[in-house]
Amino acid sequence: MKLKQLLIGTILIIFAFTNQVFSKALPPGTGIGDVPANVLILLDKSGSMGWRMSGGTASMRYPYDADADSSGDVLVSQYNRDGVKKFVYGSKTLDTGFGNKGVSGKGDSRYEGNSNCKTSYSYSGETYNDVYYTTAYYERSVVAIRTSDGRCMARYSLGFYPYNMTIDQSTGYLYVSGANGSKTINLANGSMSNCSYNNNQRYAYGAAISNGKIVYSRSNYLYSYNLGTTGSRCQSTSQLGRISYRAGYYVGLQFNPNNNLELWTLSWSNSRMQKLTLNTNFTQIVSTSSYGSRSRANSSASSTYFYYPWGLGWDQANNRLLAADLNKGSVQVFNSSGTWVQNFGGAPTTRMQAAHAAIKSLVTDASLTSGVDYGFAYWAHGTAGFSRWNGNIKTGTGNATPCNSYNCLKVPIYKGGAAHIARIISSVNPGGGTDADAFMKIAQQYYLNGTYTPVDKNSPCQNSYVLVIGDGDWYNHSRALSKARNLFQQHKIKTFTVAFGTGISSSGLRNFNQLANAGGTTKAIVATTAESLKTQLKAAISQIIASKLSFTAPAITATIEAGGSMYQAQFDYRQNKEWAGTITRTKINPDGSLDTTDSGNWSAVDKMPAPASRKIWSVIPTTDYKTDYNNFRDTNATAVGNLIAIYTNDILDYHRDSNNSDGSTNNRRCANSAGVIDGTTDDLKGLINFVRGTDYFDYDGDCKLSETRRNPLGDIYHSQLVVVGAPSAETAFSSTNQEAYFRKIKGYDAWAASLASRKEIIYAGSNSGILHAFDAKTGKEEWGFVPPLLAPNLPLVMNTNLNQPGRGGTNAVFGVDGSLVVHDMYFKSPLGTSKQWHTVLFVPYGRGGAGFSVLDITNPLKPLHLYSLYNDILNNRVYRMDHNQNVATYDYIGRSYSLASMGESITVADNYNDDFNGSGVDASKKKCANNTSNYCYEGRIWTFPVQGIKKSDITIIRNGSNYNNFTVSTDPNSGDTKITFANSIKYSAHPDLDSSEVGITIKSGAKATGVQSPHDMYDYSLLGETWSDPRIFRIPNNGAGDSNIEDDVYVAAMGGGYGTQFEGVGSNLTLINLEDNTNPGSLYKVIEIEDMVTSDIVNSTPSSPVLVTADTATGINFSGGLLYLSDLEGKITKFNLSNMTDDGSGNAIKIFDSTTVFSAGSTKSNGRYMYHSMDATIGGTTKQLWLFAGTGDYERINDTTSGVSNYLLGIKDKDYPNYKNIAIPTKADDIVKCKDTTNDKTGGSCPQDADRGWYIVLKDFAKVTAEPTVYKGTAYYPVYEPTKSVNKCSLGNAYICGADDECGTNTSSDLNQTMGKSNKCAYVGQGVLSKIVVFADKLFANIAGQSTGNKKDLVTLQAGQGQTGIYRSSWRHNY
Repeated sequence: MKLKQLLIGTILIIFAFTNQVFSKALPPGTGIGDVPANVLILLDKSGSMGWRMSGGTASMRYPYDADADSSGDVLVSQYNRDGVKKFVYGSKTLDTGFGNKGVSGKGDSRYEGNSNCKTSYSYSGETYNDVYYTTAYYERSVVAIRTSDGRCMARYSLGFYPYNMTIDQSTGYLYVSGANGSKTINLANGSMSNCSYNNNQRYAYGAAISNGKIVYSRSNYLYSYNLGTTGSRCQSTSQLGRISYRAGYYVGLQFNPNNNLELWTLSWSNSRMQKLTLNTNFTQIVSTSSYGSRSRANSSASSTYFYYPWGLGWDQANNRLLAADLNKGSVQVFNSSGTWVQNFGGAPTTRMQAAHAAIKSLVTDASLTSGVDYGFAYWAHGTAGFSRWNGNIKTGTGNATPCNSYNCLKVPIYKGGAAHIARIISSVNPGGGTDADAFMKIAQQYYLNGTYTPVDKNSPCQNSYVLVIGDGDWYNHSRALSKARNLFQQHKIKTFTVAFGTGISSSGLRNFNQLANAGGTTKAIVATTAESLKTQLKAAISQIIASKLSFTAPAITATIEAGGSMYQAQFDYRQNKEWAGTITRTKINPDGSLDTTDSGNWSAVDKMPAPASRKIWSVIPTTDYKTDYNNFRDTNATAVGNLIAIYTNDILDYHRDSNNSDGSTNNRRCANSAGVIDGTTDDLKGLINFVRGTDYFDYDGDCKLSETRRNPLGDIYHSQLVVVGAPSAETAFSSTNQEAYFRKIKGYDAWAASLASRKEIIYAGSNSGILHAFDAKTGKEEWGFVPPLLAPNLPLVMNTNLNQPGRGGTNAVFGVDGSLVVHDMYFKSPLGTSKQWHTVLFVPYGRGGAGFSVLDITNPLKPLHLYSLYNDILNNRVYRMDHNQNVATYDYIGRSYSLASMGESITVADNYNDDFNGSGVDASKKKCANNTSNYCYEGRIWTFPVQGIKKSDITIIRNGSNYNNFTVSTDPNSGDTKITFANSIKYSAHPDLDSSEVGITIKSGAKATGVQSPHDMYDYSLLGETWSDPRIFRIPNNGAGDSNIEDDVYVAAMGGGYGTQFEGVGSNLTLINLEDNTNPGSLYKVIEIEDMVTSDIVNSTPSSPVLVTADTATGINFSGGLLYLSDLEGKITKFNLSNMTDDGSGNAIKIFDSTTVFSAGSTKSNGRYMYHSMDATIGGTTKQLWLFAGTGDYERINDTTSGVSNYLLGIKDKDYPNYKNIAIPTKADDIVKCKDTTNDKTGGSCPQDADRGWYIVLKDFAKVTAEPTVYKGTAYYPVYEPTKSVNKCSLGNAYICGADDECGTNTSSDLNQTMGKSNKCAYVGQGVLSKIVVFADKLFANIAGQSTGNKKDLVTLQAGQGQTGIYRSSWRHNY
């Protein structure tokens, strides 16, 4: 990691393919894998798509708590700023005399008497003397609302954020605690008193009072305390009892007022209610009864189901228990014995909103877009079809003919279609009838159009599909069948059908199945819930991607250690199955040759223990991995299931004992196998065992579901191997700014000596969802770790449509796909009591998701989980799992809104839903008006669901284009955001009336879009898929001028990730605090990078940074570092993360300053994306820092669209080693400030001092396929040139381009290979090259295709000779 003069000692070299797939597209350049599938999504926009999935006006949005008034009517505290709702118990309808149409707590003085009772994130509520008291988290208060009419009675300002609240009904004292305080409130006179508190009281989410004692729930324990009897009546801080209660997190509590010892609990993480009988001292549980299990299904008297519930209340007038079922959007009522009585509410999501979310989940998932070009049309009834595109169909600009409010091809199939759909999908609103001929006419006329079709007839490997989403019966069925049959039989274009919703009749489902069969996909996909629609659509796209591949992938990753071993990760592609991987060890000789006959060679798959003997562990609530590194097993299925269910990915009923609901028999193929039953209990256990290596999904078709799979090790794709043995970081230092100095003074040498015999372990992430630890000598798996926040994605492998006669199958998904980084750190572990040395493993999830885990692997056989983080971008929620198995969730406000989410739309939709009686509605309301009394609202003023917004905060899309003619204001009474359009806008809930196309997006960085205080230290809302490898180093904690390195902080610096199509997500540098044991896993800093308006690329930073510190380069006189990061828009940004005080010219600078060094002027049309990382060197002549980068659309490697033009780049930082603020992105140096050395073979075009660098123009649509490698004065670039054949299924050519690092002179001829005709580079085969690595003066690269050398999948060349002083950025070991 130092400035090296020669490569000496142990060398860690990484071969890395960095491409992106799903079920999973093969590495680009494999021919068949280069031609994306065409998918045309056809969405039903008929009026019934505007119907609620459940609830009507009686719906709830995330109810946190509930209680009853003296009449038994129910009050509910809701999520966000949705206020308090009151329901009439008998009719289950809103009490319209309460607040504004049944809602209070909105701060609207017109209905509440004053504006003091605004509630945000009301975690707890309770009734006392017919006043409902509820916490208002962001207002840091408790508010009092009269239950009879919703009037605001009082607001009690706390000065802290409240978590728990309860009332002593016998004394009238309210107890409330939060992160920074605890108070009592005397409800008789309103007086408040501060109380002493401990962590178990202030961080508890559940609290309940009985018999002079208060009980809190926190972190799998119940804590009891005495209440004071005089004065402020504060609770004691001396606990009476600490009861181990492994019920998970966020446990709601409620005592039975008729039995002082009967405590009811409701567990969020376990989705279970329990009745506990306590002893008289509240120190022991005497007995336990359990009720319910996790499901979105409706409860009954015989079966109870919860879906991540929260709080409990008690209806004292009727002796009933009330359970707030948070994620199901309902309140369930039970009698005092725990028997279910009835249900209130339901989540207020319309079918159209659910379809928007599901489609957006497809087109914004990187793993689902790399192998597919998407198009989109909506349909209802009336004039339909396709005749022409008015505009540029290759860029999606323009519009189709015909196109009307009922039927229209909105987005043609093209490479930018996914991003285009994500941008406009929220503007599609319901209205119209249900004509099957309409959607099939669009599909047929578009696909068969001779001018505009996306089908490439010269490329037989290309597949094309129609994906129809509908919610009910349609007409013109026979016409649709004829068109689907024609597309399939005559043109090989298949049709998938998705039957969505619960209102589809048996004849309607039969139509869906018949259309699917006519279209070649056998049967319809049925999705009855919003969550299952997402799951099933992803499964369908997975089949689409997988079906076009028939290639065995080459080795992807290799690690070479001088002195003996090359470790190489390899996998074989298997269609509709998990890809089969392994790691091999091969002896390597000092000259770089391989000894394939050495007795010490091994393959990990051959050494893999049997499934039952493997040690697979995770952080699973109610289990302790530290005492059992094998807790991920079917005997813990309930606990594992609770963990898996966090993200609402459904466990599917893969194997059944009886026929499916539609009468089909495929899923009962293995009905006679042991353990197979209807429902998902067996499938949960089967999924667990599949992860362990069994053949539960019956790959070989013999229905032996417990046998070991032929290859139980999943593919190790993008995750680069890291080998960790005895600690060996440098302690020889030349400057006190070096980390080597810090190690020296903190006793690193003695600690390292104590671990000199530490077993050498290979760590590797696989797409089985496991981080593996292999013995480096024997290849035996020591253990496998399933990251707890990746485990919830494991159900995505399940695809019931792959359970076919004669065989089973699964989707191939991404799991632990990021590259691992190891660092020895001196810090106080969250699991420790003092600062010590630890070896820490940072595990990014890569394509597996927007998150990471951090482990302590000081003892490699007893690893410790420190924390895990995950950003659920689609659902606007950050998850954190800490060292004590606590799961925390941090919601943030969403950014995309359809017209259906506006206040007026919700009201008219509720009118329609409430009036609909199964056969019709009130005909007099079937008209549009500028009020909300009917089924259609038409007006200029609309209520936006997010408060505090100004015009500059939002973007409005109307009819597919940006719309700017609007104003934004705030209602002075309610505080609601009002948008006034220049034109009248219409929304109809009635299927015969049309709605306007309007979608609204909150811009990145606008008000209240991230996790808010006091949890803003976990605002990972801008973290994308973690493709970037982190760089771990020590940063000055006091910034400029901080000379005390001993209190510097370990941070992990990484690109903000791949943000797919979410604007702002990933376009940043993310710094993670690795030392904060008060808030483990907290952010240190997020430095946003501008998404340029001059580029139409949605920016993000999937590449890994280049970090310069005093340990990695000479001549550095600062602590901390300078960091360089490239992004998709082709910019190179420089960050000051040091203690420097000025820029070398006397101008003050600050830590976290950033400046743009260079911009390549990248757009979608020229394709100059920077997906790959840079390399760096100190120029032997200029003595300046040079950065080397290449451009190319790696997602569309075979793209030959006119205008595509890519570069090889050498960019000079003239200010190094200083930092200067030189340019904002729009003013940065570009290609004009660089020398064109494309044809220079002599050095005549060498850049001068005033030049920013040099560039080489790639011809014939060539693209750089991995990061460059600098060696001895030459920069080597792996380059792919697409095939010139009209058949795009043919392989293109692979080249290695060599250029002088400082002059840019083409030195490729030094490699002594055949030179390319257009790109004068060394021809090395057909296919795509990996990153080039160097060992023993040889260049090595994997090739997906065919090498010209002796080994098909490996390129080996003798490197050119040059200078030896280099600086390298691309380390992995990172000591």
